[in-house]
Amino acid sequence: MRGCLTLFVLIATILAASWLLLPTVAGEVVDGALGQAGFAGTPTDVSVSSDPPIELLAGHADRIIVHSTDATYRELTAATVDVTLTDVNLISRTAGTVHGTLTGIRIRPASGHVLPVSSATLSGSGSAIQARLSLSLADVSAMAASAVTSMAGSAPSNVTLASPDKATIVVSGITVSGRVVVDAQGGLVFRPAGKGPLIVGPIDLIRPGPDMPLRIRAIALTASGAILSATIDPTAFSG
Repeated sequence: MRGCLTLFVLIATILAASWLLLPTVAGEVVDGALGQAGFAGTPTDVSVSSDPPIELLAGHADRIIVHSTDATYRELTAATVDVTLTDVNLISRTAGTVHGTLTGIRIRPASGHVLPVSSATLSGSGSAIQARLSLSLADVSAMAASAVTSMAGSAPSNVTLASPDKATIVVSGITVSGRVVVDAQGGLVFRPAGKGPLIVGPIDLIRPGPDMPLRIRAIALTASGAILSATIDPTAFSG
C-alpha cells in the first residue's frame, strides 16, 4: 500500500510540475529558436500553451503567442510584432495556422534605401504564410524619393497615386507618369510610360534581398497609399 501511495504521489508531482513548468520551459526554448533564426526584440515575450501541458513533452503546443517591440529580423525592423501560431509541432517547427500584426516596419535591403511600411497582417498556415502590407502615401513617397534620387540625382517634389497601379512623379519640374508593378522576382518596380531625360527605365522601389524571405505578389494603389499582397517563406525561420 505504501508503494502504491508513493507512486501516486510521484505521478501527481510529475503532472503538477508539467502543468506549472513545461509552458515556461517551452517558451524559453521557442525564444531561443527565434534568436537562432536571427530574430531579436527589446523585449520579446513568448507564451506557449497546451491542454494538457504534458503534451509539450511530445513536442506539441496548442498555441504560441509572440509579442515583441523594437524587433529586428535580417533586413526588417518593426516597432511591434504580435503573432499567434496554433497546432505547433515544436520539433519540426511547423504550425497549423499563423496570424498576426506588425507595425512601424522598415525594410533595409542591400541597396541601402530604407523602405517604410506602416503595417502588415499575417495569415495562413505555417507552410503558406500570406502577408498584407499597408503603405501610406508618405511611405510610397519615401520609397520613390530614395529610388528616384539614386537614378536622377534629385528627389521628387510630388508623388500622386491612382487605382489600380498608376503613379505620377514630379522631379526637377518634369512630370513622369507610369505604372507600379510587381516583377517576376517579387520586387516592386516603377515603370515610366516613356523615355525621358531623367528617368530612362524601370526603378526598383522594393527589391527584397536574399536575407528577406518576402516576395510581393500583387499591388493595389489608391490615392492615399498602397496595399501589397505578399508571401513569406516559412523555412527562413527554421534557424
